[in-house]
Order: sequence, then C-alpha cells, then structure tokens
Amino acid sequence: MNYLIPYDFVLRLLFPFRTTKRKMLGGYALYANKKLLLLLRDSNVSPEYNGVFVATVPEFYKELQEEIHTSRMEFDLDGSKDSWIFISEDLTDFESKVTIACNLIKHGDERVGRQLF
Repeated sequence: MNYLIPYDFVLRLLFPFRTTKRKMLGGYALYANKKLLLLLRDSNVSPEYNGVFVATVPEFYKELQEEIHTSRMEFDLDGSKDSWIFISEDLTDFESKVTIACNLIKHGDERVGRQLF
C-alpha cells in the first residue's frame, strides 16, 4: 500500500533500508524485520504531538534519549513506560535529531525499535 506520509524525508534518510508503513495513532508507523521503529505524526488533532516518535524499550530509553533527544514529554502509547522518544516538529533542529535516529536504524542499532507481538 502506498501512503503519503508526513516527513517523507525520513524515507530518504533510511534508504536503502526498507520499511513497511501502516496507519497508527493518527500517524504512520514504520516497521522492519518484525519491529516497530518509528511513528510519524502530523495531524490537526492535538498538533502539539506532531513529530517523530522513536520506538525503544525501557532498558534503552535513557541512553537513547541522551543520544537522540531529551524530550520533556513522556508517552505511554502502548502501555509501557519509557518506550517512545518524541522529537517535536517544532524543534529548530528537528531534522538533525531525526537524522540521528534514522542513522541508528540503518546501522542496525538494537536499541531502536520494539518487537511486534
């Protein structure tokens, strides 16, 4: 399925890494190798939550948060605390922070992503 996803520069940053796209929580989730990697959200409903969410697991959360972006917002989108790092589209360095996350994904960093059940 082809979707017009927000922040399509993410797909260019990830190339040639291939992802699957699915609608999720008012945005589009990117998956690969049975892992949820990113949520790209740009919506008129609650625009303060527009940006890129980086999926992780609690044991890697703090380390990744320091490396990618220290957000003041905490999200519990799927029932587990410390599982999403939010990069707001309002940040002046939004694209550079997203680039860091995409480079980690391309290089197979195990800290990024959540296994699908």
